[in-house]
Amino acid sequence: MVNNKTSDENSLYYHFEDKLSIWEYIVYGFEQLLVMDSVFALPVVLGVAFHMPPANLIYLIQAVLIGSGVTTLLQSAVLLRLPVAQGIGASISGVGVTLATLGVSFASFISSALISAIIIGLFLVPFIPSKNGKKSIIEYLLVLVRDPQVYGVLITIIGVVLIGAAIGLINDSGYKFLPDLGGFITIVVILALIFIFKKGILRFGSIIIGLFIGAIFSYGVGIMSMSKVVSYPLVAIPVPFFVRYGVQITSLGIEVAILAVFIATLMLVTEAVGVYYTVGDLDNVKVEDSRVRKGLTGEIIGSIIALLIGGMSTTTFAQNVGAIQITRVGARRVFTATGIFLIILGFIPKIGAFIVSIPDAVLGSAFLVIYSMLLITGLRIISQMTWNNKNMLIVAISLALGLGISSVPAIAFSGIPSYLKAAIISPIVLATLTAIFLNLIANLIPKWFGKKQAIEQKQQKTAP
Repeated sequence: MVNNKTSDENSLYYHFEDKLSIWEYIVYGFEQLLVMDSVFALPVVLGVAFHMPPANLIYLIQAVLIGSGVTTLLQSAVLLRLPVAQGIGASISGVGVTLATLGVSFASFISSALISAIIIGLFLVPFIPSKNGKKSIIEYLLVLVRDPQVYGVLITIIGVVLIGAAIGLINDSGYKFLPDLGGFITIVVILALIFIFKKGILRFGSIIIGLFIGAIFSYGVGIMSMSKVVSYPLVAIPVPFFVRYGVQITSLGIEVAILAVFIATLMLVTEAVGVYYTVGDLDNVKVEDSRVRKGLTGEIIGSIIALLIGGMSTTTFAQNVGAIQITRVGARRVFTATGIFLIILGFIPKIGAFIVSIPDAVLGSAFLVIYSMLLITGLRIISQMTWNNKNMLIVAISLALGLGISSVPAIAFSGIPSYLKAAIISPIVLATLTAIFLNLIANLIPKWFGKKQAIEQKQQKTAP
C-alpha cells in the first residue's frame, strides 16, 4: 500500500493515485455513498411528480442507482480518472417536475433526455480540446455560467423548485399527527447529527440515517408497511425504459420537452467541467483538455446507459468534492468502490421498495433538509459576486422571473409554440437563461470588448 501521508493540514491525506487496503476502500467508499442522498431523493421527487405507480417508482430508484454506479466507475477508473462520484442531475430533475405539470409522459421525458445526450455527444464533445488558444464550445458555455451571479441563480432556483416538491410530499400525507411526528423526528435527527459531528459517517450520512430513524418510528407506530419490501425479489435485472414504463412516447411530448431538457442537459455538462477543475486543484493536478474530453465522454456514455435502462442523466456531484476536502481522502479508487456499491444496491429492488414504503411526510421532511441546504449553497455562491448595481439587478430579475413564473395562469401560455412552452414555464430554465443573457450584456461583452481594444492599442504602440 502506498501511503503518502503529509502533515500539511491543507493537503490530502491520501492522494489521487494512492493505493489503500480493501478495508479502507470499503469504509471510505461507503462514506462517499452516504453523501449521495440525492440518488435516493430525486427519483422519488420525479416519480411523485409524474404520478408513477409504486412498481415503476421502485424501478426508477433501481435504474438511477445502477446508472450512477456505472458512470462513477467509468469516471474514476477508466476515462476521467479523478476522484468523482456521479449521480442524477438536479437541474434536469427540476425541469422534469415542470414537464409533469404539462402532461408530458415520463417515457417522453426520458426520450428527450436521451436525444439531448446523443446530440451533445456527437456535436459538442469532439470539439472539447482547445486549438490555437481558442476556447472550445464547452469552455464557452462554462464561461457563460460560471460567474456567481449566474451559477448561484441556477443552484438557488433548483433548490427552490425541489423544496416545493418536498413540501408537496409532506402535503400528500394530509398533515396527520403520526406522519407529521415522524417527519419532525427525522428532521431533528438530521440536524442533531449535522450540528454535533464535524465529519465522519454520522455527519455525511445524516440525511440517510435520519430517514432510517423516521422509517423505524413509522413502522413502530403502524403507519408504515413492509409488505412491498417482503414481496419484492432480492435481485432484479434492469430492462429498456420503453419496456418498463410502457409505450407512452409521443412526438408531441418530445416536442414539448426537448428544448427545456436539452438546456438542462447542457447545464449538467458545463457544471461537470467546473467540478473537474475543482477536484484537480485538491491535489495540484492540472486538468488538461484531453482529460476533460474523456470526462465528458464518460458523462455522455453514462447518461445514455442510465437513460436506456430507465434512469436519468447523470452529472458529477459537487458535494462529494466537499467530502474529500473534509476527510482529506482523495484516492480515486475509493470512488470506484462507491460505484460498485451503487451498482450492487441498484440490483436489489428491495432498496427501492423500502424507500417507497416510507410515509410521504417522513420522506418530504428529509428532502426538505437536503434541498434547503442546496438553496443555501446557491445563496452562498451569489454572495461571492461583486456587489454592484449590475450584478444585483441580474440576480434580482432572474430570481424574480424564475420564482414568479409559477404564479402565471396556464392560459397565458396557450398561444406559445409547444416547443417553447416548457422552457419558458420552467423556473430553472427561465431564471438561468435570464441570468446568462443579462450577465452577457452587462458584464461579459463589455469585458471582451475592452480586452480587444486593449490588445489593439498595444499592437498600435509596438508597431514600427
